[in-house]
Amino acid sequence: MKLKTFLFPVLITGLLSVASFSVAQVTIGGSEPPAAGAILDLNSTTKGGLALSNVSIPDLEKIPTGTNLFPGITAGDNDDVNADFIGAIVYNNSANAAFKLEVSEQNTIDRGVKGIFVWDGNRWNSIGSTLVYSLTFAPYNLGADLSVLSGIGYDDLSPAKRQIKYLASCTLDEAYNVWGDHYQWGRVADGHEKGDAVPYATAGALTSGLDGVTGQVVDDTGGAYAKDATNQKYGHLIKADVAPFDWRSPQKDDIWGNGRGFALDGTFAADGIDKGGVLYNGEYYQNTDWAVPANNPCVSMGAGWRVPTQDEWERLMNYDGDPGTAGGSITLTSSTGTSTSTPYSAPLTWVPVKGGVASKSGWTNTKGNLGGIAVYKTADWDDAAAADYKNGTKNLYEAAAPEPILFLPASGYRDYKGGPMTYLGTNGFYWSSTVNDTRARYQSISSSTSSTLRSERTSGFSVRCVKE
Repeated sequence: MKLKTFLFPVLITGLLSVASFSVAQVTIGGSEPPAAGAILDLNSTTKGGLALSNVSIPDLEKIPTGTNLFPGITAGDNDDVNADFIGAIVYNNSANAAFKLEVSEQNTIDRGVKGIFVWDGNRWNSIGSTLVYSLTFAPYNLGADLSVLSGIGYDDLSPAKRQIKYLASCTLDEAYNVWGDHYQWGRVADGHEKGDAVPYATAGALTSGLDGVTGQVVDDTGGAYAKDATNQKYGHLIKADVAPFDWRSPQKDDIWGNGRGFALDGTFAADGIDKGGVLYNGEYYQNTDWAVPANNPCVSMGAGWRVPTQDEWERLMNYDGDPGTAGGSITLTSSTGTSTSTPYSAPLTWVPVKGGVASKSGWTNTKGNLGGIAVYKTADWDDAAAADYKNGTKNLYEAAAPEPILFLPASGYRDYKGGPMTYLGTNGFYWSSTVNDTRARYQSISSSTSSTLRSERTSGFSVRCVKE
């Protein structure tokens, strides 16, 4: 099947109705001679342009199957078919194309966008539009310290496998090297995020001592910050014992962006044009001059790192939610893991891990029983010498084990009323930048589920940064 038979079916039929194709060049839509060198010249000041075939492309590396536009195609990776369609041009009407997860120390998600695409024999390439939304999840939680693993048998392992191995035998105190810090929503690193941070003595949201530009707690220590000084606001947990259970009043929804991008001056774009290269209201916007604002806790990782949006957590999981929806959930049914299919046709397998092996039972806060979830490309998980890894008898950090694209430890959380750390080793709570009424959205993990939920903003949750 050739390009001309599917891209321009009506057009070609009309051309072939001419008595003979005696000329090498043709003008349609006007009386002017065709442009020099053009075989076909659409020339009109009163008519519309060329209407391309509308196609939904679920994978930029395959020709879509099962549509009338591609009759007779049963395998999108057939070499002969791929060669036949070289030069084919279509309009991709789905923004859900080309979701990919690459196994690396920093794992990348690629997302296609609507627009005109041309087939080069191996993949669809964008013409005149932004092709790919690339998102990289950091390989570990913000505040984690994997340097303690250097030189003690971990150097040849990926960050995901390092964490799985370390949590299999470390003590509860040592596990903070993997768990990292726990932030109140919207705050920067000032000391409050540490597991041993003491609460500010006065309960209730702060109404003073807040920076008028960033919205952060002003340093009131006079250069004499003390970790145990309950009379200092800066660097300490702000308790909340009344609704809306925020650490500051009035609430500031955009302090972490609320799922939006930033302009160069650190303000938030409001017109739907300059979104800093992030997903916003289901659409993708790109700003090559994107800057990380001062109130972003991920700024310590370097330029471009930020807190993920609710939408990005959901799309990693499997839930194609519209902005503002309550979120989605997947249920982990066994130690072999649960496979999900994202909106971009990239099957993933979510595997509960305890003690270095696949296991959804016995997650506790005791040595050897600290849990987490390893996320694999399903093809890698299924193609491994998998039986011994799936049944929980072989360690997932071995060299021969499949490589996770991501590992999310069950790092627990700090209660929003200033209580102690809890759920350590049994549940994980990961902030998004997206608010939901007076609360904020987060990703929850346990031995049985992964869900997008919402919580009070004074809660102390983990942060897994992303970068475009």
